[in-house]
Amino acid sequence: MANIIRYFLIAIFIFRAHPEIFSAEQSDNITAVTEWKINQRSLIDCSPGKVFLLTPENFYGTSEGGIFFVKFYEPNCIGCQNFESIWTDLAKSFKAKGNICFAELNCEYAKVICNDYELRYEPNLIWLDNGFEVSRYDGDLTFEDVQKFVFKMNRANDTINSSPKTIHFHTSWIFALTRGVIMFMY
Repeated sequence: MANIIRYFLIAIFIFRAHPEIFSAEQSDNITAVTEWKINQRSLIDCSPGKVFLLTPENFYGTSEGGIFFVKFYEPNCIGCQNFESIWTDLAKSFKAKGNICFAELNCEYAKVICNDYELRYEPNLIWLDNGFEVSRYDGDLTFEDVQKFVFKMNRANDTINSSPKTIHFHTSWIFALTRGVIMFMY
């Protein structure tokens, strides 16, 4: 409860001190709210059938623009190395479904983000919808099993709006504030 109040007060302070970060103009600040609607990512960002490489600099800004299935990995991980060709083949197999971006984030260079997601082993596969974690894949790392998961998640996304299960610290309080979600509990 104290953390919510603290974040709310920080948000008010930031809003009063720097109202420009809450404007509708484009900004390079990834934690700033720059637009009131989610824009579709461009084909340059994520080409269907290819794996998009996320970095700590573009992770939040890019993943907030659509449906992402992200592989969190470390290059030294034997399981990650074995899964690499399967991941690439999965991206190719869903090329016709241009609404899903298969992406990967190297946790060796993005330790803060990977720690934020509380990853305990690699590779981790997480389904993100407009920047929010919707589901984690927790099955065998075979082409067929992961493909079934993607079909299931894509069907769920086509029929109902996905709702976030986990809101992460780095940008969540700003988005909650701008959408009027912050509530006080007594």
